[in-house]
Amino acid sequence: MKRRRILFLKENYVLRLFKNFMLAGLFVIALLLILVHKIDLGIISGISKGVFYITAPLIHVVTLPAEGLSYGYKKASDVLNVYTENERLQKENAELFLLKDRMKALKAENTLLKKLLHHFDTPATQSYTARVIAENGSAFANALILYLGENADKIKTGYAVVNEAGMVGRIDIVSGSYARVSLVTDINSNIPVISQKSRDRGILVGGNKEEMKLIFTPLLAELHKGDLLVTSGVGGGLPPDLPIARIKKADMDAVIATPLFTPSKLEIVKIIAYDVLPDAETSEGLE
Repeated sequence: MKRRRILFLKENYVLRLFKNFMLAGLFVIALLLILVHKIDLGIISGISKGVFYITAPLIHVVTLPAEGLSYGYKKASDVLNVYTENERLQKENAELFLLKDRMKALKAENTLLKKLLHHFDTPATQSYTARVIAENGSAFANALILYLGENADKIKTGYAVVNEAGMVGRIDIVSGSYARVSLVTDINSNIPVISQKSRDRGILVGGNKEEMKLIFTPLLAELHKGDLLVTSGVGGGLPPDLPIARIKKADMDAVIATPLFTPSKLEIVKIIAYDVLPDAETSEGLE
């Protein structure tokens, strides 16, 4: 039998050289790892700090021009903004002077027209605050008790009591540092009002309920649901234009309105001092 030839592949020289380099590299890496493990970390930290102290001033010197340019740009922008703002303020000041002159002219014209029409201004009002300390609601009366404090001597019967929504009631009795307020829902409450929208007048009467009736309205009054009722000022006891109620229902049978406040939520109220009623002697003369 003829013998087969067996081919023996000889290892390539380049591959053998690469393996040698790999072994040498692994040996060097292992040696470096051993050295790093043996070196004290404090020495490495000291070296890094030294490098930082050397390079930090150089970095700072390099960044100085950039910082200078940034600072200069900011200052230049501020100066330009000041000039722009100054021009704007000068224009606004000139407009205000014109408005001031116009207001003086209108004031002089208004004074002249008042004299021609025999018009008089509504007396100025003074207001005082009071704290609600008790609520008295029953079938016979709807009232609050107020603590007046130092303002007790300035409060009189008939003054209007309001909160942030509108009128709450009127001062009924003042005793010492306290006062009783009859709410607008009280059965004895009769307040002249006017519709803010249609300007139709009427008398708003309470009934010790959450709802009030509007009576003595004109036959063809234009009153609708949602219309706001305010004090008319008729009679001189209350200042005009105080919001007091909003119409809930308006038909041929009756006009029903609801107050703008909730008695149980009243804490601080304001009392409006409004004195335009004549004294007893003048009233007799007018009659």
